[in-house]
Amino acid sequence: MATAAIRAKMAARGITEEPPYGCSWCGDERHHHGSQWAPIIGLHQWVEPDQKLILARMTSRRADRFAAEPPKYHATTGWAVDDTGESADEYCADCKTDGCPRYWRIQDRLDRQEAARRAALPRVGWDEEPW
Repeated sequence: MATAAIRAKMAARGITEEPPYGCSWCGDERHHHGSQWAPIIGLHQWVEPDQKLILARMTSRRADRFAAEPPKYHATTGWAVDDTGESADEYCADCKTDGCPRYWRIQDRLDRQEAARRAALPRVGWDEEPW
């Protein structure tokens, strides 16, 4: 497997930079390295990185974190008014979209909490008075 393919697999797993303790040749982590192909060395097993390489990877990762834009928190609910005045659709009032992943994650958590609260209420049959 070529180094570019290894980096693509790492990106698919959500790893954007080489792990500090990744292989010296390809940067892949030891626990799922196996035998891999890298253009510089060819077929190889995991090779422990030296201290200079570990330090370089750690400082690079830290510099990337400081240079990154701070996360945006979307937690405000808005209502998109339709023309008839009959109903409205929920949306994220911070980014003005209805497909905001953070908004829907928060909404899903609130829905689950509400369902758990309702499930904890005592059951009342149809023939009983609720009081």
